[in-house]
Amino acid sequence: MNLISLRHFQAKKGSFSLKIGNLSLSSGELVAICGRNGSGKTTLLKALTGLIPYHGTYYLNGLDFNKIVAKEKYQLISYLPQEGRLGLPFDVFYVVLTGRFPLTDSKNYRSEDLKATEEILDALELISFKDRPFPQLSGGEKRRVLLARALNRKAQILFLDEPLAGIDLLHQQKIMQFWRLYVEKLNALILVVVHDLSLALRYFDRLLFLENGTLIGDFPPEKVTESFLTRLVGLPTKILRPEDKNFQGIYLVGR
Repeated sequence: MNLISLRHFQAKKGSFSLKIGNLSLSSGELVAICGRNGSGKTTLLKALTGLIPYHGTYYLNGLDFNKIVAKEKYQLISYLPQEGRLGLPFDVFYVVLTGRFPLTDSKNYRSEDLKATEEILDALELISFKDRPFPQLSGGEKRRVLLARALNRKAQILFLDEPLAGIDLLHQQKIMQFWRLYVEKLNALILVVVHDLSLALRYFDRLLFLENGTLIGDFPPEKVTESFLTRLVGLPTKILRPEDKNFQGIYLVGR
């Protein structure tokens, strides 16, 4: 089932322009957005969430995006921005709980919201942090908490902008495994800005490549070639593909 359909889609951020001719993204997919700095990755996510205006056709879950009321949008999608910050001295539990707000009556959190918050904290190995003030956490811990908040809504569509930045390798792998279960259980779509091409090749179903605001590639990982990546990153690139498909270590992409 197509959850996102774009046609002649354009968005502008300052002097930068993003143009995508046609793109369809389906439920059950884990999709990476890749490209150099300034290629349009964040602009794409912001346009898809409605934070910046767009031109063209954009259907979300079969409905014209502009005709969906705000509350329904916030229930259907969840967005983690690249620059996500929180300066107020809330404890971790409350920060993650606020991810459930669009599902409430805008007045009170329910017992099911509290239960869901406990569950996502446990799943992302953050339960021991739940009473700690958010500002006292390390950068990587804060990023995991903000990711937990975005996941806590259990939205069918997740837009995540560099959610793994500053997170250690072990927790990166565990998060990726959690995302896989998430898309399967909720029949969801997760769209993630990823700089680590090793992770993108290892864990994602589909890789979108942007360059200068244009979609130049849309491939499953097994179709990504070394010559394509060499052109994209501007450096000689080698893809190491272990023979054991169940290998859970680290891919290396480089010279």
